[in-house]
Amino acid sequence: MAISEYRRAVRCEHRSRWARLAGPAGRCRRALLGQCQYCARGFCAEHGRRFDDGQEICAAGRCEAKRIDVARHLEFKARAAEANADGRCGLPDCDAGAGVDCDRCGRRYCGPHVAEVMTSVLRGVERQAEVLKLCRHCRGRLDLWKDD
Repeated sequence: MAISEYRRAVRCEHRSRWARLAGPAGRCRRALLGQCQYCARGFCAEHGRRFDDGQEICAAGRCEAKRIDVARHLEFKARAAEANADGRCGLPDCDAGAGVDCDRCGRRYCGPHVAEVMTSVLRGVERQAEVLKLCRHCRGRLDLWKDD
């Protein structure tokens, strides 16, 4: 996962699909309400939301999908931890014994529910290939987070 350089937003940076052709002139530029925790773009009251728990998320569909994914992932990890406490696979409806750790979520699963996946990891300025053991749940999340 590459971490983009953080920069402090000063105005809303939302651009409509049609305004993208106009370059910087096509941005909203209204007063700043917050800065998206996923893409770092500034947003106004019309183009993003601040949540009571401190989250700041712009109106981009990809960023909202990430917010929803994180909430679901935390719920999944809690249920998997309960199953692991009983020595069972962390996936729902699987009563097999848990013997393999997922490198992403840290929960334990039966062998058939974990697979080795080749990923690309950014270390400093160099991108390296890495093999991770991932549960079915974490493999399903890869596409949403692949550009990060």
